[in-house]
Amino acid sequence: MKMYYKMPLSKERLDKIKILAFDMDDTLLDGHGKLSDGNKAAIMRAMEKGYHVVIATGRVLAALPKDVLAVEGVQYAVTSNGARITDLHTGKILFENLITPEAVDAVKPYLHDEDVMLEIFFDDAVYADRKDLTHLADFGRTSEKSQHYVLTTRQPVDDLLGLLEENKDRMENLNLIMADDEKRLRWLSEIKKIPGVTACSSTPDNIEIGGLNTSKADALIELAAYLGLDKDSIMAFGDSSNDEQMVVRSGIGVAMGNSVPELLDVADYIAPTNEDDGVAYTLEHLLGI
Repeated sequence: MKMYYKMPLSKERLDKIKILAFDMDDTLLDGHGKLSDGNKAAIMRAMEKGYHVVIATGRVLAALPKDVLAVEGVQYAVTSNGARITDLHTGKILFENLITPEAVDAVKPYLHDEDVMLEIFFDDAVYADRKDLTHLADFGRTSEKSQHYVLTTRQPVDDLLGLLEENKDRMENLNLIMADDEKRLRWLSEIKKIPGVTACSSTPDNIEIGGLNTSKADALIELAAYLGLDKDSIMAFGDSSNDEQMVVRSGIGVAMGNSVPELLDVADYIAPTNEDDGVAYTLEHLLGI
């Protein structure tokens, strides 16, 4: 297991940490999408010591893993890459940054390609075209794990673009999935230039489109302010490109050993992989949890 500091982590910096923010897939969860006993025990010990444990994910609220939600004390969830913060104890939405209807209209030219699967996120749920869900492999979703996840968390509809038009003032996220990587990288570059949107990727086959300045980082800073804290109080854990801003802008940013190269380059600390309970290891060795 390889792990090392990328920047000095002084006791002063570590003592400021009060919020522990975890990406879900391939970070807090193992390769099967499960919360390991080791990581579960670690976050429970953290909460007993007074740390705020926060879910920070690209998933919508309805798609959060039940074994994570079942951990008593986990109170806050940043979902849809920062479009929403929800108090899990009360159900209250504490913060929201949606895509404007004008921005939805601006990205519409990218939503009609038959070789690209569109998913729309709103009101804490995800919708996809019924026919697209019958041939996920055509869009690059070939593994049993990825297909199972999509089929169990997406609601099939017959007129997805019509549903988008009817609810375009409520969009948390638009997700484009495609097998053609050259097209994906070209589109990602183009979409990033569209005013009013934020674009990133969390998997090698997708583009996630959010509102202006929508990111896990901005949402976590909003949550910190709500709790009377600042960004230096946040330790953020991630593995993908959509985690980069929260890793860079938090008090301490942790990249899992299985992270994409660009995240490894900017993190303060590199932990063991998600398969090696990297979260539990880091909490123990950095914070004594």
